[in-house]
This record gives sequence, C-alpha cells and structure tokens, in this order.
Amino acid sequence: PTHLPTAVESAMTNYSKWDKFAADLASDTEEEEERELEDYAKKSARFIHVPPGDFTKKEQLCKLLQEDRDFEAPSSAAAGIMADGDPEPGVERAIKKYKWSSVASQYLPGYGPGAGGNDMWRIFFDDNFLTTQKEPNRAARALLGYQSLGSFVVSCVDRNTGEDRPISRKEVADLVLRRQQGGDAERINREHEGQKTRMDAFSQLGAETIELNGK
Repeated sequence: PTHLPTAVESAMTNYSKWDKFAADLASDTEEEEERELEDYAKKSARFIHVPPGDFTKKEQLCKLLQEDRDFEAPSSAAAGIMADGDPEPGVERAIKKYKWSSVASQYLPGYGPGAGGNDMWRIFFDDNFLTTQKEPNRAARALLGYQSLGSFVVSCVDRNTGEDRPISRKEVADLVLRRQQGGDAERINREHEGQKTRMDAFSQLGAETIELNGK
C-alpha cells in the first residue's frame, strides 16, 4: 500500500483539526449571537417599524427596529389614500405617526403570493416617499432593492391563514441582512420566472380568444 510522507500526513491532520476548530468556532459564534439577541427574538408584534438609520451589525439593526402594536393595515389600496371623508382610524394614525401622505403596501420581491414558502413578507410606506420624505432608509432599501426614504413598516402574512403572524425584530433584521448580501436572489429570480410564465399563458389565452372571435 502507498504510504503518504509524514509531512503530508501531518499537514492533513492539522488541516482536519483546523477544519473542526473553524466549524466549532462558527457554531459557538452562532450560539453566542442567539444568546445576545434573545431579547429581540420574541415574536410579540405583527408589525415592525423600520426607521431610517445606520447599522453595521445585527444587534444595531435590532435596536433600530421598533414594534408597532397599534398599526393597522388599510382594508384596501383605496383606503390608504387620504381623500375627502372619514379615513380609517389605522390609516389616520399611521399617516400622523410616520408623517406619511398615504399608506401604500407591496409584497417584498421573492415573497409574494406567487413565490414558494409559507411566509409572505409585505411592507407599508408613504406612496410618495421619493417626494415627501428626506431621510435615506438603508434597511428598507435592502428589502425593496431600490432607493427608500422615510419610515417603513413590515409584516408577514401566513399563507395558510391569510393573516399577519407575530414576528420578531431579529427575524426582520435577519431578512434585511440576508437580502443586503444577495441571499434572496434565487427566490426573487424564481418569482420573476413564475410571473413571466403566467403572463405568457395569459397572452396565449388572449390570442386564442381573439382568433375564436374572429371566426
């Protein structure tokens, strides 16, 4: 049998030891982070305010995020617009608290009804934030993928119940940082492909209908 030189054996053994050490260190670091962020991991609110502000670490972002237990989503897209008449109390409150001109919402790219998974993350904001708001929002930019100004509010709809489920500040921070690092790119691409497939199918149905009507 071929016998490896002692130096090579030694190097391989050392490499194996360092590999295990690195894995143990990563595991210890994750456990330490879980302990440090334990207070932010409680799922006790259905809506979380994402304010403008700087952060470099997850803990800083967790501290920046704020639970909004009184937030109420508009009953419809039209209800989020401050028109003449009596606005919904939740809409009026959000507009006053966050200095918005209206309350608009959308699902985060990669987490819409057409995407996979049980969590459908959505975000609420001033529909005119590019003209009415001034402060850059780094966290919201990571979530949406484009320039975001002013305050934003995040929630997560449970696909099974259709209701907003309780979420934690750490959960939102994990989502922000993952998207900042491009971690949801595959989800977003899959959702775009699904949308394109559905649009192509609708187009074909439309073409067939026109042909039938033309006969």
